[in-house]
Amino acid sequence: MNTLGLIDIGANMTHPQLHNQIDKVVENMKDQNINKAIITSSNLKDTKTALDIINAYPEIFYTTVGFHPHNAKDFVHENINSIIEYSKNKKVLAIGECGLDYYRDYSTREEQLFCFEEQLKIAKSVGLPIFLHERKAHDDFATMLKKYIFEIERSVVHCFTGTKNELKVYLDMDCYIGITGWISDLNRGKHLHDLIKYIPEDRLMIETDAPYLTPKNIPFKNNGINEPSFLNYVAQSISECLSKDINYIKEITINNTKRFFSI
Repeated sequence: MNTLGLIDIGANMTHPQLHNQIDKVVENMKDQNINKAIITSSNLKDTKTALDIINAYPEIFYTTVGFHPHNAKDFVHENINSIIEYSKNKKVLAIGECGLDYYRDYSTREEQLFCFEEQLKIAKSVGLPIFLHERKAHDDFATMLKKYIFEIERSVVHCFTGTKNELKVYLDMDCYIGITGWISDLNRGKHLHDLIKYIPEDRLMIETDAPYLTPKNIPFKNNGINEPSFLNYVAQSISECLSKDINYIKEITINNTKRFFSI
């Protein structure tokens, strides 16, 4: 689509649908000029697998370290030291994916709140940005975040799909906002077409959340598995919503991502 090489801030590369065909996924990234991707970790096993992927493709991938709220039930105090140790690796760029998810409730809300708070404390202590997840839990999420947010290096609310009021709360806390292919889904994401204009240009980042949330504006049939090579279509949707040139959207999101993750 163009020569600017995008960076996917969130791809679940340890998911079998991507991990089992990693060579092809990387080939597709190169074909579509996706320069880099940050592998989202949802538990410590993910981080270990992600680092194996990084060893094979050190120029392309980075990762995070942390516990997704779905996995909060597995989080124990001993994991804190493990997260801190992983955070010393130069390829580990953020704490997370962490936060609250009251939509699925795979972990109890008490487990989620404890796990989230401990990771906010870790991000504060190690000086890394934090990669955040929130679904149907805005009030508790914002309340917890406000306790620590201004002592944490930087924060991004990944895969934002919320309301104008929720967006304002996050922006007031200086959060960056990650936008996925959800914005191209006219059934679920049409409200983002208006909200996107309220995100300051220096706070906008883009991601696929692969293998989930395949952009709806892909002009060809695929197997339903999203991958980082489709990131251009997220940029395209945003450029259309903002009536801005796609190269401009690519440039600002690349710059924001490099600044956020110090890469």
